[in-house]
Amino acid sequence: MIYIVLGLIGAVAGSIYLYGKADALVGAGIGLVVAAVINQRNRLMAMEQRLKTLEATLARKAASTVAFDAKASAHDVASPPVPDNHGQPAGADDHKTHRSAEAVATPPMAAPASAADSKMPSLELELADDLVDDLAGDTKAAKPGAAPPRPLPSSATSGTMHPVGQWLLGGNLVVRAGIVVLLFGFAFLIKYAAARNLMPLELRLAAAFAAGIGLLVLGWRLRARRFAYAITLQGGGIGVMYLTLFAAARLFHLVPIPLVFALMIGLVFFSGALAVLQNAAAMAVIGAAGGFMAPVLLSTGSGSHIMLFSYYALLNAGIFGIAWFRAWRWLNLLGFVFTFGIGSVWGTQYYQPAYFNSTEPFLVLFFLFYLTIAVLFALRQPPQLKGYVDGTLVFGLPLVVFSLQIGLVKSIPYGLAYSALVMALIYAGLATALWRRCEEGLRTLVEAFLALGVIFGSLAIPLALSGSWTAVTWSLEGAGLVWIGLRQRRWTARVFGLLLQVGSGALFLIESHGSADPTLFFNSRFLGAMMMGLAGLFSAFMLERHQQRLHRLERNLAPLAMAWGLVWWFATGITEIDRALDCRYEWAGWMSFVGFSALAMGIGYRRLDWNGIRFPAMGLLPAMILAGALLSQEYYLHHPFQGWWAVLWPVLFAVHVYLLYVMDAAWPATLCVVWHTTGLLLATVLFSWEAGWMMDRVADGTPVWRLIAWGSVPAAVLYGAMRLGQRLKWPSAAFSIASQAWFPQLLAAGLVAWSVLSLSSSGNPRPLPYLPLFNPLDLVQVFVFLVMINWIVYACRQTDHLPLKITPLSMGAVAALCMLFWLTAVVARSVHTFASVPYVWEAMLRANLFHAAVSVLWGLVALGGMIAAHRLCLRNIWFSGAGLLAVVVIKLFVVDLSGSGTISRIVSFLAVGILMLVIGFFTPLPPAASKGIRS
Repeated sequence: MIYIVLGLIGAVAGSIYLYGKADALVGAGIGLVVAAVINQRNRLMAMEQRLKTLEATLARKAASTVAFDAKASAHDVASPPVPDNHGQPAGADDHKTHRSAEAVATPPMAAPASAADSKMPSLELELADDLVDDLAGDTKAAKPGAAPPRPLPSSATSGTMHPVGQWLLGGNLVVRAGIVVLLFGFAFLIKYAAARNLMPLELRLAAAFAAGIGLLVLGWRLRARRFAYAITLQGGGIGVMYLTLFAAARLFHLVPIPLVFALMIGLVFFSGALAVLQNAAAMAVIGAAGGFMAPVLLSTGSGSHIMLFSYYALLNAGIFGIAWFRAWRWLNLLGFVFTFGIGSVWGTQYYQPAYFNSTEPFLVLFFLFYLTIAVLFALRQPPQLKGYVDGTLVFGLPLVVFSLQIGLVKSIPYGLAYSALVMALIYAGLATALWRRCEEGLRTLVEAFLALGVIFGSLAIPLALSGSWTAVTWSLEGAGLVWIGLRQRRWTARVFGLLLQVGSGALFLIESHGSADPTLFFNSRFLGAMMMGLAGLFSAFMLERHQQRLHRLERNLAPLAMAWGLVWWFATGITEIDRALDCRYEWAGWMSFVGFSALAMGIGYRRLDWNGIRFPAMGLLPAMILAGALLSQEYYLHHPFQGWWAVLWPVLFAVHVYLLYVMDAAWPATLCVVWHTTGLLLATVLFSWEAGWMMDRVADGTPVWRLIAWGSVPAAVLYGAMRLGQRLKWPSAAFSIASQAWFPQLLAAGLVAWSVLSLSSSGNPRPLPYLPLFNPLDLVQVFVFLVMINWIVYACRQTDHLPLKITPLSMGAVAALCMLFWLTAVVARSVHTFASVPYVWEAMLRANLFHAAVSVLWGLVALGGMIAAHRLCLRNIWFSGAGLLAVVVIKLFVVDLSGSGTISRIVSFLAVGILMLVIGFFTPLPPAASKGIRS
């Protein structure tokens, strides 16, 4: 049957997509080659399974035989026979008699398998046996009073042959072949007699119809003695009557069409009733085959398609009626293949747009017939086969019907979109209705219908806007094949589904061109490409979810499928935004798309337990950093919260926090710490940038105000982190490490860098006047130093938790140097403001006033440090002050001495000398012992 199905699908596809006289034949050939490959693979797997089953059976049989012999030997030794009154062991005669009978009844062969072994056939073998019994006319399920069951020939009951092969080659092959030949003979006889007028036409047709009745009656009479033979005769009689009635009405117009339809309706129901009454699937198959073959054999190519499809509608109604009572798969497949196969051939040769109104109702009717038959097949199965779904009908039906619908509505605007939407609603409604039945056996069918509903619903949008619907359809079908391959444990279906997605992607790129539709997102090219990406992501999700069903060579397919889907997803979104938006809004559009995608990944991870998506979601933070870095270079963007960014940045950070909250346990601990810390740093940088821009606008472009913002905001954030870090409870240890260790330490390092950078600013607070130590820059610098001192104390309490192991002495030394440099800068700014010396280091180094002031300043700092160290007994600070004082002395004799005639240099020497005297009086020697900070 797989040859017929794939051959017809190939023929239909070839007729639609290929061009030439032999397009259908080429497509059919490709389908047959694919079917041959699949069939060969199935046979090899079945052979391997049988070999494994046979080996296991033989091993158990050998083990049980050895155990039984050992037990019997032990019993004979332990319990010798007791003589009876005649001196013979009790039961000896009975034993001999039993042994003799057993010797006669049992041939010299290996013992049969145990009862446990007899239950070894798998579900597939049970299904095959059940189908063979149906086709061979098994009557063991008939009601009491029916004809007794007839034994099947050994060839028909063999489990080593495919079900189709059993029906074709098993049983009475001569009778079955004879019926087929007889049908052809009747058809040729009618044509020959009609062409030569050998006898009256009415008589010829009546004789043929009577012959059919005779075959039917003979088969009915023989049903009790030779059941399979009788069923074959009955089916042949039904086929002959079909042929005769169709010829009388179609070729010769001897019988009114309404009467013929009435008679054929009667034959349909009559043959179906006979098949159901006798539980004979073979009769139903033969009768239906004869009915479907009649118009093919007697066609002249000039008839009405309405009559043809009406006739097939009657036949399918009969098959539908039988499916209401019996789950005969081959009868359903026969009607499906004949109906849509012949309909496809007619459509490729004769269909015209003017025929739409007369062909569309039949296509819809046939679709509803076989959709319902697929449901009935799942409901009417025996208990041991519950849950089995006929994949050919369930998935082949929408594929064939939608392909035919393409040919019917391709000239109608939005015809395909409406068709896909209707099919999506039908399948979704059926899935909902079946799910409410709460039957475990219908779970697979519900999942299949739901998947088809989602596929067609997703397909309706790009089809409504035109585009490369072929590639999109193939991609979605590839995702469906991956799902089916996982459900049925078939690696060929999974691999073919993934390859189909790759091929459809290439076809989409070839066929699709730049969209002229100005609508953002809601155009065919964007939505079609998004469907390609979603198909890849769905395949990746299913492959990850069912890892245990994959071969070891398939374990890397899930990441590859995810990469394929993500590339399509992000490339499509970025390209669409670049096409539709102005360059000033491109970055905002791109980051909006990235943020939405990351949010979807977080929801997918949380709701679907999709572990594989957790690492792609980490790309949001790098994208935000890249966006911030590139936005600072754009000429049209002056601050980070300009325009739409005022809304976008808070949304992006909210998504970032949500991802951290959801995926903290899934990400590696080190990466979690890095992501927490980097996110906090990025937020601090953006707010500092925005504050600097706002202060710059208020001050009308004075540079110092922007610099003030870059120091005050991080200092305030560091102070808040120290105060709130231990109070904020996050559901992970990574946040605690980031907020209490890495983030404060990096912020402190940033404040040190800012303090060094601020030395290059003149500190002009225009429009405010400059006052040393009481200008905005110096006040912020004092606040920064207070925060840094607070952080040093905070860090000394938890030195074990600091990621960068820095001793308290080192931190204090860095802070002291920063303060010294700041005081030096205060002197330089004062000289610049009040002495009109340019605030350039070359000019300052040539200014005597600056050198004198610096010498006095450093001497005062050394004095204060040494006196404080003496009082607190801090030797290290005393030596630091002494070292600074030594530097001042060296500076006096190396630098200041060259200008000893100037007032500034004189003042510097005098001031430093007086300071040294004071130091010598109060603290001439270092303290005896150190307290507090250790060396």
